[in-house]
Amino acid sequence: MVTVELDIFSGRPNPRWNLSEREARQLTERIRADPSQLLPLEANTGGLGYRGFIVRAEDTGMADDWKRLGLPPTVRLGGAFQPEAAESSRFLLHTAESARLDLRDPGPVLAQAEATIIDSRDVQGVVTICYPNALTTDTDFTFWNGAAYQPYNNCYNYASNLRTNTFAQPGRAAGSMYTAIDCGNVGAAALRDGWLTACRADANYNVCLVIWPGYDYHWYRLCTNNHWCHKPGQTAARNYDNSGLLITNPETCNRGGYTIFCGYYNGFSLVVS
Repeated sequence: MVTVELDIFSGRPNPRWNLSEREARQLTERIRADPSQLLPLEANTGGLGYRGFIVRAEDTGMADDWKRLGLPPTVRLGGAFQPEAAESSRFLLHTAESARLDLRDPGPVLAQAEATIIDSRDVQGVVTICYPNALTTDTDFTFWNGAAYQPYNNCYNYASNLRTNTFAQPGRAAGSMYTAIDCGNVGAAALRDGWLTACRADANYNVCLVIWPGYDYHWYRLCTNNHWCHKPGQTAARNYDNSGLLITNPETCNRGGYTIFCGYYNGFSLVVS
């Protein structure tokens, strides 16, 4: 069992909840990708209000995993002074949404924590493009464009390089889908599926998220020859934008109504549904 404590109160006991087995595995992968985002329990991570999370590995299996990473069973993550842990902090915060917290109205408490996380680092658009070793072709889309699967896989399937035939939605595989069409909400749902904003040395897929404000989201994936490719809805996967030009920069290509560029994500061992 992994217990998470939102360190935010001064007089009352902090809200606490347990991660599911899947959430605990996802957290361990995030820690393995960047152990430096963890701090000792006694570290100074803020004053009044949000001070990050206290995370405890309380079962033998998880504690052993952390020990192999050189970590103690109780650590701090996030806080006002640790912007590099912003994405992992948001991941932990969203695990609280489905937990039973001993609060009359947890909404304002969680909102205050999320506002501080966002203020510590503007997560939208500051993440790094990783150097992947998992590039796929930028010209041969037969895997995606056959009649048996083209209508049933969308841009998120293509970005994830997983043909599920379920018209996959960010967060659905993790049991917590997005609830609004904006960068933070759709991006957080993708993080729950296993996407990261930290680079790894193995099996990287570079993707990026854009938004048609209030209506829809769309994903692009980096392929060979420095071209970005995508699959708009039920239509064919392709390597060109709305002007018919090869996509070398998803931030500046013709994206039609998808005018908000949210940022880049790095994928590995994903599960989408």
